[in-house]
Amino acid sequence: MHRAVVLLLLSAISAFSQDFSVSKLQGTWTGTLNAGILNLRIAIHFEKNGTGKLDSLDQHIAGLPVTDAKVEFYRISFRCPSVNASFSGIVMDEGNRLDGEWIQGSALPFTLIRDGVTTKIRRPQTPQPPFPYTEQSVKFQSLARNVFLDGTLTIPDGPGPFPGVVLITGSGPQDRDETILGHKPFQVIADYLARHGVVVLRADDRGTGKSSGQFNGATTRDFADDTAGAVRFLRTREFVGRIGLIGHSEGGLVAPMVASNPALFGKEVDFLVLLAAPGVPGDQIVIEQQILVSRAMGLPEILIQKNREREEKILSIARNETDAVLAKSKMRAALGEFGTAGPLNLLDSRFDEATTPWFRFLINYDPGPALRALKQPVLALNGALDVQVPPAQNLPAITWELEAGGNNDYEVVKMAGLNHFFQTATTGSPSEYGEIEETISPAVLNLIGEWVLRHAKKPKSKTGLGALAADDK
Repeated sequence: MHRAVVLLLLSAISAFSQDFSVSKLQGTWTGTLNAGILNLRIAIHFEKNGTGKLDSLDQHIAGLPVTDAKVEFYRISFRCPSVNASFSGIVMDEGNRLDGEWIQGSALPFTLIRDGVTTKIRRPQTPQPPFPYTEQSVKFQSLARNVFLDGTLTIPDGPGPFPGVVLITGSGPQDRDETILGHKPFQVIADYLARHGVVVLRADDRGTGKSSGQFNGATTRDFADDTAGAVRFLRTREFVGRIGLIGHSEGGLVAPMVASNPALFGKEVDFLVLLAAPGVPGDQIVIEQQILVSRAMGLPEILIQKNREREEKILSIARNETDAVLAKSKMRAALGEFGTAGPLNLLDSRFDEATTPWFRFLINYDPGPALRALKQPVLALNGALDVQVPPAQNLPAITWELEAGGNNDYEVVKMAGLNHFFQTATTGSPSEYGEIEETISPAVLNLIGEWVLRHAKKPKSKTGLGALAADDK
């Protein structure tokens, strides 16, 4: 840990740390190793003498020995010799949090929290009943066979007809609220829109929550089938008028894919809201994402560039080798000593992810043609601090494609001070998501709501609005 960082943190360390000892480590501690592209959940079980066992939950690895625990004043360190790794950090929060670095070939920021410690998490925007609208539990079929999505339909009070929207989640198995770290951004959006006269349909991803089907093995194109099923279902509701799609992150890939394709009920889609949506092929985003996330996490530039070189080798093989076993073998060979297999090896887990059908589709898919084919009104928003789908890389590409396709009704807005989830943030680093109480900026909710209602009332012939940048005015 850098000396300047330690000096800044000293004021937060209470006098208790003088009495903190190895024996007080006893118990279970949990944390997540975040390498930008890859996340690994870790649990460490310490005995009273400072030895322990480490479990890598996502890799299904258990019982790796932990040794050499040392506590000196507020400093703490220990080793995991079987994977040639160590931890060095400081004791925080009256002995309930360890902040530091996980060192295994490279250094990654790593925080461990004592199990059973309840930290009060405030999420003031999470909607609480009673609600001035009706919520219905619904189930509808994807265009894919044997896939049924379980969701919630939010219906404003009144006679209607109302505009309706389908919310489309980002990457990974998501529930209908796109729940992350106690935040429920899709519930917040649905509540806001329902209060302003918009019907909202949101559903658990296939194979997640109460929805059937298999998530593993599915690609973005499969999720487009699921969204098309949602559009078809919403069209059967007599109180729904014009229909729009609101897609976040990977959902921003799915929305244009559906709206531009008549076979996916694209003609039933009247408008689109793209939240942190990709505008360039996935392989370009993966590289830029890794660089920006690493910088936001404070990793040294020399390590960031080394990681970039490794990632470019992984992507090159993933693009061109369809056999997963052979691809992983080639990745290990290409990365030499860094590709050595072994327990808790971050690169091994990266190889597994990079050879999935979902990832291979993502890095080979160009969203340009679908964006260019859109004739419906489009609102594209990006947080200026988004390090996962960077605005400088993606918003100009989205603008160019819409212009090239002759779309005459679009707005492209970069929102100052907001991250990937449109929270008011400091750095945009994923490590901030759970620390921020705000689920989604009220300015974003207001912009989405006003834009949706304006376009729900407009005739299909419209005038262009062009590109805007909220932090460039």
